[in-house]
Amino acid sequence: MTWEEQLQNHSIGNIAACNQKFCLTPYMEELIKRTHSQALQKQFIPSTLTFKAQFSNDYLREEEFMPVQNLIHRYRTKVIITVTNQCACYCQFCTRQRITRSGDINFDNLEQIVQYISQHPEIEDVLITGGDPLILSTSKLCFILQKISEINSVKIIRIGTRIPITLPQRINKNLIEGLKIFNNLYINIHINHPDELTTESKNAILALANAGIPLGSQTVLLKEINDNYEILRNLFLQLIQIKVKPYYLYQCDKVQGCERFIVDVQKGIDIINKLCNQITGFAIPKFVVDTPERGKMVLAPFSIDEIKNNILLLSNSDGKCTYENLK
Repeated sequence: MTWEEQLQNHSIGNIAACNQKFCLTPYMEELIKRTHSQALQKQFIPSTLTFKAQFSNDYLREEEFMPVQNLIHRYRTKVIITVTNQCACYCQFCTRQRITRSGDINFDNLEQIVQYISQHPEIEDVLITGGDPLILSTSKLCFILQKISEINSVKIIRIGTRIPITLPQRINKNLIEGLKIFNNLYINIHINHPDELTTESKNAILALANAGIPLGSQTVLLKEINDNYEILRNLFLQLIQIKVKPYYLYQCDKVQGCERFIVDVQKGIDIINKLCNQITGFAIPKFVVDTPERGKMVLAPFSIDEIKNNILLLSNSDGKCTYENLK
C-alpha cells in the first residue's frame, strides 16, 4: 500500500466517553494489533477513562506570539511555521490538539510569512511543523523550503516530524531527492519508545540519513509509557545506531487532555543523570521543560549543586565531588 493509500484508508473516530479523537494509519493499526504494544496503544488510542481537565488547550500561549497567521515568534532568533494541521496518526498528548483536531488549516499566506521573516533579520532558525509537514506532497513541501531558504538571514531550517514512525512508506525516493538539495536542512524525528522502531521505520530513517540529511530525535517523557531508565536507555542507544542523535527529552506539556501522561519532573532528571555515567554522551539528550514565559529550560544533565568560595560542588549518579575554580 502506498503512503497516499495509507492516508486514504486510515481509521479515524472519537471516543465518546472522554471526547477524544483518534486517527491511525493502516500501518500503525496493524502494528498495534500484531505486537499488542501497550506503549503504542496508550500513545495513539484514547483512554475510555474520564478525567478532570486541569489544563488549557494552548498552554504555551502560542496564539499570543503569532504576528502572522501560521507563524509563531516566541524566540528572538527562531520562528515556527505551522504548514498543516494534519498528521498520519493522532498522538493523545499532542501540544497542538487545538489545531490538529480542528479540520483543515488555511495555509495560503506563505508570501506574507516570507515577508515577515525577511523584515526581521535576527531570525536565523526556522522550524517547519504542524501537524506533520511530511504529510504534504513533495512538490508543496519543497516549494515552501525553497522560499524559506532564499531568505538571506535564515541559517538553518528544521522539520519536526513523526512520519518515519507513523507512516514510513512516505519516506520514498521522490521525497528524499527533494529534501537532500537543501544543505541547511535538519530533520527532528519524534520517537518515544523502542516499540516504534520497526524494520520499516528504521529503513525509512536510514534512507534519510544515508542521503546526507542530519537527523535528531525528540522524545516526550510519558507516564507508564517510557518513564523508565531501561526503556529510555534502550531507545537512545538504538537511535544512535541508525544515525539519529537524541536531541531533547521533553517534559510533557500541560495541555488539556494530557493530564494522565504527566510525570514527576524529578523522575526525568534522575533518569538523565543516571544515563550520564552509563552510556556514551552522544546518546544523551537534554531534558527540558517548555514554559509559556521563557520557552525551553534545561533540567538535566546538570551537575553543579552549589558554588561556594570558588569551589564547585558537583554530583552525579556515582556520588559527589568538588572542583576548584581557578580565576
